[in-house]
Amino acid sequence: MYHGSHIIITAIILLSIASAGGILTRYFKIPYASMLVIIGLFVGIFHIFPSLKITPYLIYYVFLPVVIFEGAVGIKLRPLMSNVLPIGALSIFGTIISAIFTGVVFHFVLDFPLKQSLIFGAIITPTDPITILSMLKNGAMKHKNKKEDKKEIENREDIETLLAGESLFNDGISLVLFEVFLNLNLHKAAHIFSDGIRISLSSPHSSLYHLYNMFYYIFGIIQTSAVQFLYESIGGSILGIIIGYLVSLILSLATDFLTEIMISLLLAYASLIAAYYLHMSFIMAVIFSGITLANYGFKNKVTGRTLEVFPIVVEYITFIINSILFLIIGIEINLFKIFDIWLISLFIIALVLFSRFLGVYIISPLVNLIKNRFKIFSNGLTLNKRYKRFLVFGGLKGALPIAMALSLPLNMHLRNEIITYVFIAVLFSLTVQAISFDILMKNNNKNVI
Repeated sequence: MYHGSHIIITAIILLSIASAGGILTRYFKIPYASMLVIIGLFVGIFHIFPSLKITPYLIYYVFLPVVIFEGAVGIKLRPLMSNVLPIGALSIFGTIISAIFTGVVFHFVLDFPLKQSLIFGAIITPTDPITILSMLKNGAMKHKNKKEDKKEIENREDIETLLAGESLFNDGISLVLFEVFLNLNLHKAAHIFSDGIRISLSSPHSSLYHLYNMFYYIFGIIQTSAVQFLYESIGGSILGIIIGYLVSLILSLATDFLTEIMISLLLAYASLIAAYYLHMSFIMAVIFSGITLANYGFKNKVTGRTLEVFPIVVEYITFIINSILFLIIGIEINLFKIFDIWLISLFIIALVLFSRFLGVYIISPLVNLIKNRFKIFSNGLTLNKRYKRFLVFGGLKGALPIAMALSLPLNMHLRNEIITYVFIAVLFSLTVQAISFDILMKNNNKNVI
């Protein structure tokens, strides 16, 4: 009984602090998420909530599904299909480039084992859809009372979909990469590689045989990783579409808007559970189930009252979740520990920023080239300098990297170091980078966002 009342009291205090933070943002002119993290840092220094801990399961299975679901439901099909090339290329190939580059540089500069370095690269690559979506929502609210022609509306929707879509899909791909790298046996691969080279040099007669075995094993690792990557990402996407379609059919049986809203919310967790048991990406499943619901179920199977009330209900739930989550992130970060390794902290911040820059600026010219060559992609955005700046500055880190870091096996070598480095990147991202991104958005042309 005491334990239950303690949880309720803690939640009330956290929400009260979050409410104060919401009021303060009006005067300090900084993003809500940044304000909560900063407040959380001060709360953490004074150890007001010593027993309050964030767990990966809380983020994975309670917080993320509904937050991602809200973002997915808000994605419109027209701008998504128009910009499927840049969104797909950036979220898949841009993410892979950033993760591998971060891991390789991390390995050589800090002398970390390659496997742990690649895992760190995968952990720190996903962007934070929570902050991005809240900023986009604030930007969209300012346009509600403005008169815009069709071209201006479509242009704004394209930019919003590009940023929100890339952020959401980037999370799904990063989590799959994380699981792939976690399952790699690089130690055995390195052992076989060195043995193959040594035996080939010492025994020329058996060199071809050992070289064949060596490359066969390495190819097997690549093949297994690729199959796992495709199964989890594509499988999760297809699963989400199927579940979203089935739930849309069930919605037609409901007789009141409250039941329709309840069924719609349950879709997020139904997608998660199904993906979990089928070993697929739950993030991809939740994203595609939300997109299917919004663009099929909500257009054909629900009442007008549901369309009016559902966004408000989901927005309120995600607001509560975000408020608690960002406060806890700030409370969990140990500022004194970061100051002790300030030089490494600066290196990690620079590495994470540059890897995001690299992923965006390598993929963007290729996207523009393909767009100009093939008419099927001609309606999408051309990734010019302005949009690339948005994508780089909008590569904010948040809850997902923390969840992935905390979910690392307890006996993993250098686990605590990886967690500390992830917290460093997230702290910088949710404060300095988020404020910079907010300023960039406010100073941007009024027809963009």
